[in-house]
Amino acid sequence: MHRRIVGQYCVEVRTLRNPLGLWKSAYIVELAHAGPRDFVMITLLEEFLDERAAVDAAMEKGCQHANWLAAARNAYSG
Repeated sequence: MHRRIVGQYCVEVRTLRNPLGLWKSAYIVELAHAGPRDFVMITLLEEFLDERAAVDAAMEKGCQHANWLAAARNAYSG
Protein backbone atom coordinates (compact mmCIF):
# COMPACT_ATOMS: atom_id res chain seq x y z
CA MET A 1 0.00 0.00 0.00
CA HIS A 2 1.24 3.48 -0.89
CA ARG A 3 -0.11 6.81 0.42
CA ARG A 4 0.24 10.45 -0.45
CA ILE A 5 -1.43 13.53 1.01
CA VAL A 6 -2.80 15.92 -1.61
CA GLY A 7 -4.13 19.04 0.08
CA GLN A 8 -6.85 17.85 2.43
CA TYR A 9 -7.16 14.48 0.69
CA CYS A 10 -5.33 11.21 1.18
CA VAL A 11 -4.61 9.10 -1.91
CA GLU A 12 -3.97 5.42 -1.23
CA VAL A 13 -2.85 2.92 -3.88
CA ARG A 14 -3.18 -0.83 -3.63
CA THR A 15 -1.90 -3.45 -6.05
CA LEU A 16 -2.70 -7.06 -6.81
CA ARG A 17 -0.88 -9.57 -8.97
CA ASN A 18 -3.22 -11.57 -11.20
CA PRO A 19 -2.81 -15.27 -12.10
CA LEU A 20 -0.97 -14.34 -15.31
CA GLY A 21 1.69 -12.48 -13.30
CA LEU A 22 0.54 -9.02 -14.35
CA TRP A 23 -0.23 -6.22 -11.90
CA LYS A 24 -3.53 -4.40 -11.39
CA SER A 25 -3.92 -1.32 -9.22
CA ALA A 26 -6.62 0.74 -7.58
CA TYR A 27 -6.65 4.08 -5.85
CA ILE A 28 -8.75 5.39 -3.01
CA VAL A 29 -9.25 9.11 -2.46
CA GLU A 30 -10.65 10.25 0.88
CA LEU A 31 -10.68 13.36 3.01
CA ALA A 32 -7.73 13.11 5.37
CA HIS A 33 -10.00 13.47 8.42
CA ALA A 34 -13.16 11.87 7.07
CA GLY A 35 -15.31 9.04 8.27
CA PRO A 36 -15.21 5.54 6.80
CA ARG A 37 -17.90 6.32 4.21
CA ASP A 38 -16.39 9.49 2.74
CA PHE A 39 -14.21 8.08 -0.02
CA VAL A 40 -14.08 7.14 -3.68
CA MET A 41 -12.29 4.06 -5.03
CA ILE A 42 -11.27 3.56 -8.66
CA THR A 43 -9.76 0.41 -10.13
CA LEU A 44 -7.59 0.86 -13.20
CA LEU A 45 -8.46 -1.44 -16.08
CA GLU A 46 -4.90 -1.59 -17.41
CA GLU A 47 -2.54 -4.44 -16.55
CA PHE A 48 1.11 -3.70 -15.88
CA LEU A 49 4.25 -5.79 -16.23
CA ASP A 50 5.74 -4.55 -12.97
CA GLU A 51 4.28 -3.30 -9.71
CA ARG A 52 6.07 0.08 -9.77
CA ALA A 53 4.37 1.02 -13.06
CA ALA A 54 0.98 0.02 -11.61
CA VAL A 55 1.59 2.12 -8.48
CA ASP A 56 2.80 5.14 -10.46
CA ALA A 57 -0.19 5.08 -12.83
CA ALA A 58 -2.73 4.79 -10.03
CA MET A 59 -1.02 7.43 -7.89
CA GLU A 60 -0.95 9.89 -10.78
CA LYS A 61 -4.65 9.39 -11.49
CA GLY A 62 -5.51 9.44 -7.79
CA CYS A 63 -3.71 12.74 -7.26
CA GLN A 64 -5.50 14.24 -10.27
CA HIS A 65 -8.80 13.03 -8.82
CA ALA A 66 -7.97 14.56 -5.42
CA ASN A 67 -7.13 17.89 -7.06
CA TRP A 68 -10.40 17.80 -9.00
CA LEU A 69 -12.37 17.05 -5.82
CA ALA A 70 -10.66 19.96 -4.02
CA ALA A 71 -11.43 22.35 -6.89
CA ALA A 72 -15.05 21.19 -7.03
CA ARG A 73 -15.43 21.55 -3.28
CA ASN A 74 -14.01 25.09 -3.37
CA ALA A 75 -16.27 26.08 -6.26
CA TYR A 76 -19.32 24.67 -4.48
CA SER A 77 -18.58 26.27 -1.10
CA GLY A 78 -17.41 29.60 -2.34
